[in-house]
Amino acid sequence: MNVRIPVLAALLVCRTSAAQEAPPVHAEARVTVTAPADPVQPFRASALSGRSLSAAGVAFDVGAGRYALSAGTLWEMRSPDGRVTGFWFSGEGTLTWKAGDEAASRVYADNASRLGGLKGTKEGLVAPFTAAVFFLSEAGRPDLPEPQASGAPAPEAALREHIERFAEDRLPSPWVGLAAAALERRVYFAALLRGGEDLRHEVDDVLSDEEAVAVLRKPAGAPVGFPPWRFASVVARRPVGRTRRAAPRVDWKLVAVDADVRETEKDHGLLRVEETIVPQRPLRSALFELRSEDVASRTYTVRATKLLAVTDGEGRPLAHAFEKDALAVFFPAPLAPGSPVKLVFSYDAPFFERVGGDNYWELPIAGAWYPQPVSLGSASAHTWHATVRAKKPFLPLAAGETVRRGEDGEWNLLEARLDRPVPFANVLAGNYTFQEETKDGVTCRVASYGVSKEKSGAKLANLFHRIREFYEPYLGPFPWKEYTIVEINSYGFGQAPPGMMRLTREGFQGNILGDPVAELFSAGINERIAHEMAHSYFGYVVWDADRDDQWISEAFSEVAAGRVIEMLKDKGEYRKLANVWRERGKDASGRAPIAFANELAVPPGNSGAAGELFRDRTYLVYFKGAALLTKIREEVGDDAFFTVLKSFLRSFEKRPAVTTEQFVGLLGYVTKKDWAPWFERHYWGSEMP
Repeated sequence: MNVRIPVLAALLVCRTSAAQEAPPVHAEARVTVTAPADPVQPFRASALSGRSLSAAGVAFDVGAGRYALSAGTLWEMRSPDGRVTGFWFSGEGTLTWKAGDEAASRVYADNASRLGGLKGTKEGLVAPFTAAVFFLSEAGRPDLPEPQASGAPAPEAALREHIERFAEDRLPSPWVGLAAAALERRVYFAALLRGGEDLRHEVDDVLSDEEAVAVLRKPAGAPVGFPPWRFASVVARRPVGRTRRAAPRVDWKLVAVDADVRETEKDHGLLRVEETIVPQRPLRSALFELRSEDVASRTYTVRATKLLAVTDGEGRPLAHAFEKDALAVFFPAPLAPGSPVKLVFSYDAPFFERVGGDNYWELPIAGAWYPQPVSLGSASAHTWHATVRAKKPFLPLAAGETVRRGEDGEWNLLEARLDRPVPFANVLAGNYTFQEETKDGVTCRVASYGVSKEKSGAKLANLFHRIREFYEPYLGPFPWKEYTIVEINSYGFGQAPPGMMRLTREGFQGNILGDPVAELFSAGINERIAHEMAHSYFGYVVWDADRDDQWISEAFSEVAAGRVIEMLKDKGEYRKLANVWRERGKDASGRAPIAFANELAVPPGNSGAAGELFRDRTYLVYFKGAALLTKIREEVGDDAFFTVLKSFLRSFEKRPAVTTEQFVGLLGYVTKKDWAPWFERHYWGSEMP
């Protein structure tokens, strides 16, 4: 189930409705390409066939779920061409869902107690329901009794009312999964359940390789005017066709992105993105994440992305379905495994809002502003080329090395490229001034927001080069020839797009005295900068293959930053930092293992619970992860430990999406010790070393 965890300030997506603000029509956007017939439409047109069967005593298994129906009727659904697409059920039934391992069961039972809708029991998660639509692909269809013609009128109105009840959920329609499953001859199942809470259970072996159960709910405390959307809080999930410790299945890889970005009217821009994918098996469909709508931060007006064309590299239109942050592309014939295929996407997007009235806009990493695979870690390792036009006086910035800067009429122009494959890239533009310092062939660019800050900019550039020079003997050559430190008009965080650091304003203030907010957040600024720079290695030389492996990016960067503090600043300061890792990791260990940090869930819109969730996730992924690495360092010694880190980077640079299991294997090879039982207790389990 492709779910983005939303907050009210996030940029959200939905289907187009009459209440939405239509995007302005630009001169460049007047020509659209007519796509072939929508392969999803026959499934959307499914209706009750008039055949039914008694549901009393019917039971069937799908994925990790068992459905037991005790009373009521199952009515068959068929598409206009006669294919069975599922059943409408009204009566009494129960879903029992089993996680499959003890650690997952504990985490998901805790999620259920916080979210409602299901109850944790010895048998698994249990949810009673009184109505459901079951969407069934032909492949893997449960063995149900044969329905018979019924003399009673088919309850078509009840079916439509039930489907409409789920229409505003921020998830793609199950009809898309059924259409893809029919082409790929793979398994897809979805159930929309009405009970104490509305639930969605999905088993998707076609567009992803995941099974999930989610509670659907409107966010608590949504402001007046916020769209009437429901969000999915995933209670439980498990992979399909693999173990949790293996990387997600990759049906196709994104290997090259060429983006042309042009800011146009207020909050809008035109994008033409050419992508190269490489199928890993015969491929009839591909699912991308692409934001289909956006929400204005102050008025909450919903603004739709206008998809102008989806074509192959020769300009031939491709069938597609675009809704709720998901773009499914369908191919007229199976794509050959291993043969690169070019796809071109053109769209008018409302992604250019200056949030909060700031003088910049941003297309962020992992922000689905260009079409990206659902399994971002495993399926995306792409080169990058971008041509960006920002309305004057804004200056554009983008991931990558500068090819050229200039002017183009009413725009300032930047062309940038990266030949090193990355999982994602970003673009932003704003009221910035630049200063640069080049050393050892590496240029550090400091982009100050608003007014020039030459003294603090010079200090940042000097600090960058000191840390870069320190990292190279430990971790290898610095991956980027250009690195830009960008000031973000906020406080308290850093982020590392490729060859870039987004750093909040306290890092740019030469004298923070008299600014109490900057004083509050300035503590640990050197460690924060070192952490974000370490992502150049643990984030872009290697990176986490799946959500369960996120500590590979974060905990490893934290430990690298700790080494900087230890050797370049103060050993006592490092010891304090290591104690923080241990104490905070210990605080969160009872909530979940590190591997399940991104499985923790809270109701949407509950700011207090969301803050607790953010804390627990950070304490596990960053701090407990760093505490584990520190313990390994203590046991094997500095020479062996830093040899492991450097070997890890060198060994997987050509296949950078890595799992924890792969790191454990390399650790054992270098240190001549079997670390698997230790990781079983401390990483996959909740023990502290």
